[in-house]
Amino acid sequence: MKIDLESRIIDAVNARGPLLGRELMAALDGAAYLDVWRACFGSGFLQISHFARYYLRFDVTREDYIRLSPSILRDFLTFTLISLPHQREQVIERQIQLSNQHREISVYKLKVARQTLMALSQSARRDVLANGVCFVAGDIAYYLAHNEPRENAELGKMVQGSDVDIVVVFRDGFDPARIAEIDEEMLEVKHYILRSTNFREEVDFVVKTEEKMRTQLGYGDIHQKIASKILYESLFLAGDFEFYSALKSALTKSGTEAKINADFDAALDSRKDSMKRLLNSESGIEDKSIQSLFFFSQERLEFT
Repeated sequence: MKIDLESRIIDAVNARGPLLGRELMAALDGAAYLDVWRACFGSGFLQISHFARYYLRFDVTREDYIRLSPSILRDFLTFTLISLPHQREQVIERQIQLSNQHREISVYKLKVARQTLMALSQSARRDVLANGVCFVAGDIAYYLAHNEPRENAELGKMVQGSDVDIVVVFRDGFDPARIAEIDEEMLEVKHYILRSTNFREEVDFVVKTEEKMRTQLGYGDIHQKIASKILYESLFLAGDFEFYSALKSALTKSGTEAKINADFDAALDSRKDSMKRLLNSESGIEDKSIQSLFFFSQERLEFT
């Protein structure tokens, strides 16, 4: 069965040229994700080429929390080319083309983030820009954003690929009551953008004070770790750039940046171990432990 699947993969790649994992899945018409992944990575003949950048992610469904993003399955479907030994030149050309596409999508998502801020009332926008800083994180910050449709679980509606995460930090001393009002307005804007046929984008806001952000740099519990990691990987969007630089500097001086880098190294080792376990196991995708190695819990609706 394994040999037969590998032969089908070789035939598909030979006929069509280097294929992304999702293109290969379409060509095989009905084969299981995990079976195809195992056939590719267990082959001594097929060539595997990655072009993703990896970043740290914390998965609360796992005991060890630490993972790398993209998930193993997302990486295979979106950021991995499967080819034959004689197709090296074609692989390089496609890697350049695809990397540029993801960069263009990421730049568009940044534009959506800016348009989202512009959808705030003039007074709210003025208060945000004068008293705080906005930054974005996730795959957009690494120029890995994708446009593959996925379902928003809250509305049961399809959205366009990567979500847009915007963090707003207000300087200490700014009116807490006004922060609460702006937070409420941002929630209304989020729902407007999500329902808009012009966007079909999922935008998420996180609003906090400078005091809370600096406390989170303690990198203690998982919530502090997530907040610190988001600042670490962020791209400046709008507001007070000097304030943003001060927060980034505090990340380094506190020693948190070094802790994030150490966790990345640990997650990389865990990723390698997970791939070995997936290749050596005979269990299918219905096995919960296999699922937790292969893709994130948030991706379950998309991949099962």
